[in-house]
Amino acid sequence: MRATCRICRRHRPVMADDRICFPCSVGITHACPICQAVIPGSGHAPCYPCSQRRRSERQIAEEAATIPIRWMSGMFIAFCESGRIPLDNGLATERIARAADACRRIAITAPNPDRLTTDALHAAIGAEGTRRVAPLIAFMSDVGVLDWDRARLQVLIENERVDAILTAHRDSPHAPLLRRYRDSLAARNRKPITQRTALTAALALLAELGDAPLGDLSQRHLARALRKSPGHRAALQGFLSFVTTQGGPALISPKPRRLGPVAQEKRLRAEIKAWRKRLEKPRSSGEARAMVIMLLARIYALPITRVLTLRRDEILVTSNTVTLWPAAEAIALEEPFASTFLRWARWTSGWSSRPGPWAFPGRHGHQPLSEAAIAYHLTGKAKDQAKRP
Repeated sequence: MRATCRICRRHRPVMADDRICFPCSVGITHACPICQAVIPGSGHAPCYPCSQRRRSERQIAEEAATIPIRWMSGMFIAFCESGRIPLDNGLATERIARAADACRRIAITAPNPDRLTTDALHAAIGAEGTRRVAPLIAFMSDVGVLDWDRARLQVLIENERVDAILTAHRDSPHAPLLRRYRDSLAARNRKPITQRTALTAALALLAELGDAPLGDLSQRHLARALRKSPGHRAALQGFLSFVTTQGGPALISPKPRRLGPVAQEKRLRAEIKAWRKRLEKPRSSGEARAMVIMLLARIYALPITRVLTLRRDEILVTSNTVTLWPAAEAIALEEPFASTFLRWARWTSGWSSRPGPWAFPGRHGHQPLSEAAIAYHLTGKAKDQAKRP
């Protein structure tokens, strides 16, 4: 509003409370009515963080009123007030709205809290939704509302990807062959991720064949497909056998030249040495944990999935030894790697007030680190992020 300033007596835009123009207000301060912090300006306006928090609290109340199930509405309010969303931050508005939308969808799919499972959650918000509201899922898991099963979620996601592949190629002349191949894999109890990998490799080979009939498939098409995607060699073995049973040609995948035992041992030692040296000065804690995981897998010949799902209660620490899986393999770590492991693995409850069960927890703690996260920290992407100011 414009009025006559009571200090300089000029007709200017003024602050409504004190009728002081903005040039004259320089140096004038007042106390925030909420937190009592001294802030510039006259009047009774709250400071910026308190203003943001007050707006977020109003938004929480409005969003909670739109959630049809009372227990879900109460859980949404408890989540927003738990500190997992910084209410005095400008990003709180979007995060609150995102969590509220997820709660509304979950309330429709699973109105009974006793029936809230990973399957119900995936059916309500999908794979992308679970990623976008990971803090909410972690909170629901912590308070016992949700029995979270990451392995089950991966199965559901892979099933969706397999269906998406078949849907995308439903108009292809080879669509019936692909569906029969998928049914054959499922009948043999192959995991969904194995089915997806096998279908992807089969599509790469059929892309070389084009719209020609299956009988025209030859070693030339196979060689071209392997030259473009050598990583599909193992996955194509099953498809070649299946093609033979469907009346197609009997093709033979050329065997790759393998390294000898001595060369393999030499390469493994070189990898371990490089990671040990890199671990002396890691760029971030995430990179350090990724290298510890890879060293565990390489030194002790363990599957990386086995290392990622290591739980804190499966670590036995004594005065002079560190033993992993004491009730099973009982792997004793040797120095100096044992000290490095204790430095970077979350094996003690002293890390946080609510420690998760995992030795290598993911971003939000309700599930372990993923293989994609390990690859991210060990490649140049994480390095580029670390260099940014």
